[in-house]
Amino acid sequence: MMLRRSKSRTPAPMQTVDDRFQYGPSEHAAYQDRGYYLFDHFLTPEAVADYQARVRDMLARRHESVPPEMMIGVHQIEPWIFDIAAQPKLLDMIEHQIGPDILLWASHMLCKPPHTGDAVPWHQDAPYWNISGRFSAGVWIAFDDVDEQNGAMSVLPGWHKKGTFPVQDSHSIKGFHSEIVPAQLPDDLDQRRVPYILNAGQMGIHDVMIPHNSPPNTSDRWRLVLVFRYIAADAQLGPNTYHNYKNGQPFEREFTLMRGRDVQNLGLRRSPFEKSTA
Repeated sequence: MMLRRSKSRTPAPMQTVDDRFQYGPSEHAAYQDRGYYLFDHFLTPEAVADYQARVRDMLARRHESVPPEMMIGVHQIEPWIFDIAAQPKLLDMIEHQIGPDILLWASHMLCKPPHTGDAVPWHQDAPYWNISGRFSAGVWIAFDDVDEQNGAMSVLPGWHKKGTFPVQDSHSIKGFHSEIVPAQLPDDLDQRRVPYILNAGQMGIHDVMIPHNSPPNTSDRWRLVLVFRYIAADAQLGPNTYHNYKNGQPFEREFTLMRGRDVQNLGLRRSPFEKSTA
């Protein structure tokens, strides 16, 4: 009697984005009006658990010269992070905002340690950058529960429409050298600001001109957040140098063509992990 050998089943691939995540006309209108939007659903519970473990492994392997708040350009180092940035439903949202030709130009793993995370002063994003064009919203994905005790970011609704604010010198965090002049902010700041209170797996987006800040992490918990930044492919693109979180070595920023056409014929790759055609 011959026994049939049972066939091993290949496990189904992990679903990253929750089926309930959507970005339609109502979400887009609210984002344009307020300058930010908070989503109840983005990552699946399975993805959250997987990514939490991966980030903690990154922190364990982090070179001592790279602060946990300053792990930048990580999508050029970790394929799983690039895979999140390339999720079709996420790119659909970005296309709704800036059109079909999309570049990914930055990622930032913002890990605030318990009791030691720095405060970030009130600032706007775009004035700090050496690139310009049609920016998407900044994508802010919570890998941990986020509240004001562990350093939730706050925004000023509607203030993305007020232009560029004057700044003054600031030394409140590594990498931040200026902040919005306090007199430019509203007297009732505490009443107007909206904190990003998020559960792990939820997401917020914010306009590149909206004023925002975050307090130090005074809790016993980490605050693990991943940020992505996209721009339309016809942008003016400037160079930048980051430091590899694994070894502290410098590497150059790469602009990755996520969707659509390389409209400036720059020879852009569609993944940091494919061979260059240059």
